[in-house]
Amino acid sequence: MDVQGKTIVVTGSCGGMGSVLCDRLAQHGARLALCSKDAAGLERQAEELHRKYKTIPFFKGVDITSEQEVKAFFEEAGQTLGRFDALANLAGLSIPGKLTETEEGTFDTIMDVNVKGSFLAGKYFALNAAEDASIIVNIGSMAARKANANAPLYCTAKAAVNMLSEAMLLQMGARNIRVTTINPGGADTPFWGERVVDRTKLMKTEEVVEVIMFVLASNPTVQIHSIDFESAARFR
Repeated sequence: MDVQGKTIVVTGSCGGMGSVLCDRLAQHGARLALCSKDAAGLERQAEELHRKYKTIPFFKGVDITSEQEVKAFFEEAGQTLGRFDALANLAGLSIPGKLTETEEGTFDTIMDVNVKGSFLAGKYFALNAAEDASIIVNIGSMAARKANANAPLYCTAKAAVNMLSEAMLLQMGARNIRVTTINPGGADTPFWGERVVDRTKLMKTEEVVEVIMFVLASNPTVQIHSIDFESAARFR
């Protein structure tokens, strides 16, 4: 994995997928800037990465929906680590429910975390990106491709993330910033909470992270627009 020495930002770094990705990136020699709303979890994560790999990541508790907090994070991380080579936008949220029973505030929360968060992180990454070549990886979902009756607003938000990525590329490509959307199917992470799901049909977190790593380490002369993938077990 060609991420050795690269400065990589990971939002939602304390989540099930984020923690695995950060471990892999540190293992392969990346320099990390980590943010999450879970400030205590970030401190534990940083200590664990230092213990295992002797790396010292920059980390800061951030509300991904607050422009002021996102701006401060990127500015402070940039002062510590310099320009950024990559952004993995993992911060996301799903709240299932029937539309007729969903409150307006729930709609706002889902859109803010998934769409506004991706916009804000992408905006301030671009303002602090390396000048030669860099990449933004936004996390969408197969729910953006196939509607799910249990989580219609999540489907809508992730479809918006896909379109946001396409528009980001059109504006940022001239500055050598590539933008890719990863659309994984269901993965066995804490994301599901108390919901009952058939975990035999879910991917392992490590399998999703392998795809993210592939994109982050891809040749800067190649633009990968999006990757849609899910567990092969769904078709057996």
